Amino acid sequence: MAQAHSGSTLLRMGSDPTEKRFLTRWIVANSAGWLLGVVVVLLLAALLESTHFGNAVYLGAGMGWSVGFAQWLIARKWFDATSGWMWASTIGITTPFLFADLVRMRDLSSLVLPVLAAAGGLLSGLMQISSLRSHSAKADRWVVVSAVAWMCPALLVQFVAVPRHPRTTLESVRNIGSLGLGGVVLGAVTGAALVWLLNVRERSASA
Repeated sequence: MAQAHSGSTLLRMGSDPTEKRFLTRWIVANSAGWLLGVVVVLLLAALLESTHFGNAVYLGAGMGWSVGFAQWLIARKWFDATSGWMWASTIGITTPFLFADLVRMRDLSSLVLPVLAAAGGLLSGLMQISSLRSHSAKADRWVVVSAVAWMCPALLVQFVAVPRHPRTTLESVRNIGSLGLGGVVLGAVTGAALVWLLNVRERSASA
């Protein structure tokens, strides 16, 4: 149901400049946060390599914090979200990946990565509800939206990216595309859902 509402919201975007402005800024922020997350993950992996703890937690912490930070920069202006939004994303996305490291789950192939991402989205969504409840009676549905939204780019990476070092130009394009579009997909799903949940056309945006 959340996906259906998100899709119909996207179709209405062109009719309201306030909604369109919000969605555009939200998608751009998520895309930038996603790309920043790739850099942060690589830095964490390099800095903490000597711990030999595991790689999954770097992925969760890097992407969770970076995307959460980027979302918060927009959310604080449009629906008064506090920095708790960012930390909810960081803690929520990191937790399943930390669990994967604790149980020595070294292989994130098959559907493991999307499942971990969905679990992280679920947890972060649960913690972010408090930022939405005062603005929407449908805030509880954000939990499902968040889970689906985080699972989508993970599925994109899982099924489009080449797990080995790319050997052809097409394989390189697939890898770069899956990484680059992850934030766009995440931003589109969550942004459309927020427009539906919060009815941003009625908000006096200071952004």
